[in-house]
Amino acid sequence: MNLIEIKNLNHSYGSKIIYKNLNLNIKEGSVYGILGKNGVGKSTLINILMGYLTPQKGECLIFGEPSHDLSTVTKEKIALLHEGFITYDYMSIKEVEAFFAPFYKNWNKNIFYELVDLMNLNYEQKLSTLSFGQKSQVVLGAIFAQDAKLLILDDYSMGLDAGYRRLFIDYLKDYIKDTNKTVLITSHIMGDLVGLINDMAIVQRGGFVHQDTMDNFIENFKCYRLNDEKIPESKIHRIEEYKGDKKLYTFENIEGLDEIQIDFEDKFLGFVGKY
Repeated sequence: MNLIEIKNLNHSYGSKIIYKNLNLNIKEGSVYGILGKNGVGKSTLINILMGYLTPQKGECLIFGEPSHDLSTVTKEKIALLHEGFITYDYMSIKEVEAFFAPFYKNWNKNIFYELVDLMNLNYEQKLSTLSFGQKSQVVLGAIFAQDAKLLILDDYSMGLDAGYRRLFIDYLKDYIKDTNKTVLITSHIMGDLVGLINDMAIVQRGGFVHQDTMDNFIENFKCYRLNDEKIPESKIHRIEEYKGDKKLYTFENIEGLDEIQIDFEDKFLGFVGKY
């Protein structure tokens, strides 16, 4: 079952094309990544899905309903972490939990405190006394406590150091294990996502979107050290040169060139370009 369906979506800001005839389906129970560098339109897609923006052309459906006209019942199934979230710094952790609980009928305070307890924090601490990473984890605890069917996490990693990002990813994996929850996650930090997301869309400037599975992309997108041999243009995705060292990125197998073994983050950068 497709929980999210995007059909022929077009969106632009003036002459700047963000999406052009985008068709994308997200299956129930999957962890789907919207990946791309800053400024390519990841948050724009989230805003469209949440109804903050109306599609200029095309259709976006969530649980079968138009994203810009979701019913109250459907909205109750969605938990959203939005880029640039607001925190109530004058509240304590305990007060934050008590404040949000009445708004969500499936609220699970145990889930909220599970994530807080991983940081060994005192529930009476004001959010103003916490580090940004700790404060973010309290907000994430409030997202998980809603016990929603669909979690939309827009740039969860913003401001988190490596330790807090790992803490979050490990908790997320455990939280959704053996459930049918669906996660839509955007990020520009790639290393954390290996072993988490199933399917992904890599968004590039100009409305270009590459859809793939994580496993297929890692296995089949390759980097070669380029020599003077002429390579057919059809086999080239991107060529990058730094101080005379040329690298070729491609989905093709190319004989006569030395393949360079690189991780997912380097493959991603080879796909979208470093600059």
